[in-house]
Amino acid sequence: MNLSYYSPALEVLWKLLKTNHIDPSIVFSKYNLQFSDLKNTEHRVPLQIIPQLWDDAYELIESPSFGLDSYKYWHPSYMGALGYAWLSSATLRDGFLRLSRFIRILTNTGLITFEEDETEFTVILDHQQLGKKPARSDNALSIILHMCRMNYQETLNPSKITFSYSEPSCVSDYFSYFKSPVYFNKPLDSISFPVEVVDTILPGGNKQLAQLNDQVMIQALEELNSKEGHSKLEEQVTTIIIKQLPTGLVTGQMVADELAISYRSLQRKLTKSGTNFKTLFS
Repeated sequence: MNLSYYSPALEVLWKLLKTNHIDPSIVFSKYNLQFSDLKNTEHRVPLQIIPQLWDDAYELIESPSFGLDSYKYWHPSYMGALGYAWLSSATLRDGFLRLSRFIRILTNTGLITFEEDETEFTVILDHQQLGKKPARSDNALSIILHMCRMNYQETLNPSKITFSYSEPSCVSDYFSYFKSPVYFNKPLDSISFPVEVVDTILPGGNKQLAQLNDQVMIQALEELNSKEGHSKLEEQVTTIIIKQLPTGLVTGQMVADELAISYRSLQRKLTKSGTNFKTLFS
């Protein structure tokens, strides 16, 4: 499978370099990328380029916390239909579920999971092969909070933020932006909100618009699966999973029933393709 990344999402990094008086065209040209590629919604770049670009930026930009400024340059179009589906989600919870469900549109190795107790809802990011530089984490959490503030209200603050790297010297920059307790040297990057916040009905929620964008993303994932070498069965299973996720219950047996085969047969065929139901579901 060819691992790739959605080119328009890189425009934030281009603008961060430019704002910090670094010519982005020189940095991006090292990887045969130009600005027009970032405007092409059909263009994807090899995944291994992403950590290299962030490593270059981290070495060139003087401020170690420059990634926190990512929110200033983010636009929904940088995430394609996923950005607009987020804006029309009924609640932040719905938005986060969409983000997790369709993250493969942006990158096919990133992983978003959730933990929840009676009072707090936590979004956990695992960047995997996207790189471990602090700026990469700062970029992701900066944008996620900005997206939440756009949907909820600008005064929204998380209940907690965690980072997987050591505490930087400019720690005050983090408190200034997140306006919440910030912890470093944790296992993974995460952002937490009170449960009542993520379940508050949002004024910009639009069920019809959100579902329309869901359909666009389902089609995009089907095309992406085909291009990246998934078997026809993998494509079918992935499509069924995505369509059924909004119901809140998806099992291997349900998928097998829709394909009109036994669950044992489904497992056997997926194993032969080098995957399994759990992997496709995650």
